[in-house]
Amino acid sequence: MINPYKDVNWKSVQRIASATHMHISSQNSLDNACKYGIRHFPVSNYYPSAPYDANTKISNFRLRQSWPVKRHGLLINPPVNWNDIITWQSELEDPYKSNFPFTECAPLFKNIPENIILSNNAEHHGFTNMECHICSPGSSFISGNFDSRGHYHLDKHGFSVGFGGRWQDGFKDIFDKLDYPDEGGIVICHPTWFSRIPDTHIMEMLDFDERVLGIEIYNDYSGRRDWSKISGYHAPPESKPGFSLNLWDRILKTGRKCWGFCVPDHSVEKGGNWNGRNILLVSNFTDRDCLKAYRQGQFYGSLKDSGLTVRNFAVTENSISVEVNISSAIKFITENGIVNVVEGKKGEYKIPMKNNIPDILFVRVEIEDNSGERLFLQPVMNQKNKLNLNLRR
Repeated sequence: MINPYKDVNWKSVQRIASATHMHISSQNSLDNACKYGIRHFPVSNYYPSAPYDANTKISNFRLRQSWPVKRHGLLINPPVNWNDIITWQSELEDPYKSNFPFTECAPLFKNIPENIILSNNAEHHGFTNMECHICSPGSSFISGNFDSRGHYHLDKHGFSVGFGGRWQDGFKDIFDKLDYPDEGGIVICHPTWFSRIPDTHIMEMLDFDERVLGIEIYNDYSGRRDWSKISGYHAPPESKPGFSLNLWDRILKTGRKCWGFCVPDHSVEKGGNWNGRNILLVSNFTDRDCLKAYRQGQFYGSLKDSGLTVRNFAVTENSISVEVNISSAIKFITENGIVNVVEGKKGEYKIPMKNNIPDILFVRVEIEDNSGERLFLQPVMNQKNKLNLNLRR
């Protein structure tokens, strides 16, 4: 059995709250995320899809765009000054007409606490051959432009708001811009709610490259929407809005490696008691170690990070055991559904064997305490099933 936590020293490990999908474009939203315990910030903004740091200004995206754009298929190399390109000011409506031409701005973040880390990331979209959004923790790749709602008519004048090409080409560009070749990757955003991506397309993306890490199994922003009031709403086969657990299990049944991510999305910038984060298990609190944890699956998803903590996780030839700090319901889930539930601080699942070989495809663990906190551990996979999948490919 392949255990993503096999190298974790549970006695000395640092547990760092992070999220691969959170929109933070102001000091207030950064302060709010810090208030709720986030320490690792792969900020995932878009319009444009660009990493944010201490020097980020809105004018960076309008007066001196540092990446190329295409207009009607023709490449415009950077630096791009949109004041020189937008010659149709008379077409604009106020207040956008009055706010043009663009001027220099102050940095968005006035105070970045010393005890947090910002990693490169962005939410990319606008692919021509698939309607999906993805985040790219650890990549400095930039795509799209600033005109999120078409207020400056860039789309009408031949410019793509998002990537504007095939997702395969976008993924390659993202991988080429990874800050560390062995860390970070791509996460598929809100796959069953906003995006509604067919299973076959998700598996195609997972098969494209091992650096496609997995899917969001909980997205707080989509979980808070009243989907019944949205035109054309059809509930996906999930237990509750925001969750993609059934999808996760369908993917794991195929033998594919797929990490599960919990994220706040836009909830973090709106304040309030938002949910969704990942608890990274690292030896050192560094940018590289945090991104390495995401690549290797050395983290678990959490709704609240309110105190419930995994203290130990062990895999032997014929069992999986887990220990937590608060008495909880510990659920073991395989391709056959929930196969064991233990109440308490320790739980164990005896792996069924056939001819001395594990007779299951995967095992994952969910933990829930009396407060409603839920933890989602990464799956333990059957090596034989993975080999069979590689042969089928």
